[in-house]
Amino acid sequence: MLMTMVSAIIYLLMAAGILLLLKQRAESAIDLFLSRRRLRDARRPTSEQTMGRLISHLEAVLSEKNPLTPTAFLVMMIVLFFTVFIVSAKTLAYGPALVTGLAFAGLPYLFLRMRLERQRRAGSFEGEKLVSAFLAHYLVTGGNIYETIARVRAVCPHLKVTGTLLGALLMKLRNTGDPARVRTATDAFSYGIGTSWSAMLAYAIRTAAVKGTDVTPVLEDILAQLCEARALAEERKRINGESVRMAAYLTPGLYIGSVFVSLFIMGITPAAFLYNQFFSGPGFALFTAFLFLFLLNRILLETLTNRKLDF
Repeated sequence: MLMTMVSAIIYLLMAAGILLLLKQRAESAIDLFLSRRRLRDARRPTSEQTMGRLISHLEAVLSEKNPLTPTAFLVMMIVLFFTVFIVSAKTLAYGPALVTGLAFAGLPYLFLRMRLERQRRAGSFEGEKLVSAFLAHYLVTGGNIYETIARVRAVCPHLKVTGTLLGALLMKLRNTGDPARVRTATDAFSYGIGTSWSAMLAYAIRTAAVKGTDVTPVLEDILAQLCEARALAEERKRINGESVRMAAYLTPGLYIGSVFVSLFIMGITPAAFLYNQFFSGPGFALFTAFLFLFLLNRILLETLTNRKLDF
């Protein structure tokens, strides 16, 4: 089993090296393939739209500071899947090896998704301060939406998430006057927060930027509803706080407890425990399932219990 682990490390290093060497060529080949598919858009619109939605989704999940492009991220996941699958197939049946490969390939996406949900939740709680400042500066600038965004970005450094999204939105708005691209930029801003109020604010910004319409009533309505939503969120947090903490720490606590029982009560030596856990097929598959389900549980907690501030 030790040779299997050594082989896995060697395969991963080789795959990483090949990926780095062929990164640009792989991205160019994928882009060429996608461009050829776009030429057949009239005949096969469904497949193209699905691929476009997938690339757009990965662009949203990957942060702007992440050096990986969506195509590079897809290639990395595919390489990781085949590497883990090939190594696991030496000790496991093809079915469990396939599941193990899929689980490891999905871990980077689960991590990024969990980070996105945490960012969305933090950004949603900045909504009341953001809309309040936005409304004030919108009135001061006489309805100039570009100047409003610039002022809010400058005078509100405490808005970490929404301020960053506003900065990216302002750069895109200033570089284009095309209504379709303006819509794409505002949709990206709304997706970064993922709430109803962010969708309404994005619509107000798009309307003001494209048509020059006065959106003061919309901003006032959003602010009023956010004040009500904050009161409800504080009450919900008080009620669900204890159950959330129990669920978040129960699974790792049980695993640590099982390690303690194995070493100090059942008398299993540390070397034997490490071998059974990481160098045997069933133990490694069980640990992989535990890690995958733990991350999935954290995502569900972020989504279901730590709800965003919204109305």
